[in-house]
This record gives sequence, structure tokens and C-alpha cells, in this order.
Amino acid sequence: MGGNHFCCDQPASLYAQFDDHMNEKSSTFENYFNLLYTMYSVPNIFLPLVGGGMVDKYGAWQSLIVFTSFMVLGEFVFALGVQNKSWAVMLLGRTLFGVGGESLYTAKSVLITNWFPDNQIALAFGVGMSIGRLGTVISNVTSPPMANGVDLSFAIWVGFLISVLVFSASVYIGVLERR
Repeated sequence: MGGNHFCCDQPASLYAQFDDHMNEKSSTFENYFNLLYTMYSVPNIFLPLVGGGMVDKYGAWQSLIVFTSFMVLGEFVFALGVQNKSWAVMLLGRTLFGVGGESLYTAKSVLITNWFPDNQIALAFGVGMSIGRLGTVISNVTSPPMANGVDLSFAIWVGFLISVLVFSASVYIGVLERR
């Protein structure tokens, strides 16, 4: 969960660097920058409902792999958009990222419920939420120095690598679940 939050919240931690990178008048930049979060959120008005049905029908770990696949694809497209200074590509990437971004919590919730006894579920959920927010904090602390030290694209590609690690962890969970 920390990786999802790292990537999702990374643009906010890089606001000034995005502004410099895009080099546009303030109102244009503000509109597009805000759309990065809108495009992530719009699919998540409805998709968690679909994601819940998918988890019920196909299983939690199978769905988790699908959801994290969308995250990786979205983060890849987003990074390409940043590298090429294309708002359209960035917005497409954030939309794809959003397709998996929130639905994975449904799959995570089912896995926690299956893995922990009743008297430990609340603690397990709490730990999961804390780890998620830790991802945001790590993004806020590490992304600006990466962007300032190298460039904005580098920092975003690091986010992509983190999304690949999240996908890899999901595959590993699938291996554990199959046993």
C-alpha cells in the first residue's frame, strides 16, 4: 500500500518542480495540475464497486494482480508524459493508475480478513493504513531532492520502479495464496 500512496501523492510533493518543468502560465498550469488528481479520482467513483465484484468472482489475489497491473501501466504512461511534457499523456497515465489504485484496497481487505484471526483484523487494517501513509511521507521527503538533484522525470521514473515493486509483491502474494 505504501507504493500506491508514494506514486499517487508524488505529484503533490513535486508541485514546484512540475511548475518549472512545464513552464506555462500559472492558470493553465494550475488547471492541468489539478486534473492529475481529478483523473485519478473519477474512475474511483464507480470502479471500487466493480472491483469488489471482481474480487468476489475471481478471487482477491487474482484481482490484486490485475489492479496493480493497471497501476504499473498508468505510472509508466504518466512517466512518459512527464518526460515528454505532455499533459494529455500524463492525464491518461493518471486515469489508468486510478483504475487500479483504489480497487486494490478491496482485494487487500479480503486478504487481511483471510490471513488474520478475528481478534487481529483491526490491528492488521491499522498497520496497512499506516504503511500507506508512510508511502506518502517517503514521497514527500525523497521526491523533491531527486527532482532537484537530477530532474523531475528521474523522480517520476523512480515512482514507476516502486509501482513495479508493488506489482512484484502482488505476484508473490499470489504465490503464497496458491499454496
